[in-house]
Amino acid sequence: MSNKRASEEAPNPVAQLGQETLYVGIDIGKKGHVGGFLSPTLLTRHRRYEHCPALSFENSREGFHALLQRIQTFVPLTQVQILLEATGHYHRALMRLTAEPGCSRICGTCSEAA
Repeated sequence: MSNKRASEEAPNPVAQLGQETLYVGIDIGKKGHVGGFLSPTLLTRHRRYEHCPALSFENSREGFHALLQRIQTFVPLTQVQILLEATGHYHRALMRLTAEPGCSRICGTCSEAA
């Protein structure tokens, strides 16, 4: 069963979304976050943004790596725009970690946008 799951989590990014940009909107929380994945292809495939893929992940280095791995199932990290709102200080670790691989980030209501 674990072999099947590993193959489901790592499809070829080019086959998923090609050259289009993936937008990841992240709802920031104290202990965990939720990321929603949007692109023209995903909206066409799922017909409504509420039905597009989402990922709940912990506010930890392991959770952030799970987010980056999930993003890469759709597109390379250079084709992603991460959108988040500053919520207290809980967004700061995510901002630092997503800067490492060179993701483009937009942080609403904060001066840390990259």
